[in-house]
Amino acid sequence: MKKVTLGITREVGDQEVILSVQGEKVTVSLSREDAKELYQYVQVQENWLVPIHTETQELFLEYKDPWNEEEMEELMEISRFQEVNGDE
Repeated sequence: MKKVTLGITREVGDQEVILSVQGEKVTVSLSREDAKELYQYVQVQENWLVPIHTETQELFLEYKDPWNEEEMEELMEISRFQEVNGDE
């Protein structure tokens, strides 16, 4: 099992982020500085996908490894669908 996967950003607060990771809701505590950096990251990416370590829940805003193109397209489509349709 891969230890780093892509989480879909659901909400970025002042000191936490809520992600959907492999179908599970995950809340990660952040410093105000990290929250601001994450907010800027998702604005630039425009797809709300964030690499996250599945065991430590550490976010990787500068992740170097390439993602499988099919996996990225599928996750981006899920992200767009959830953004348009909300939490149905």
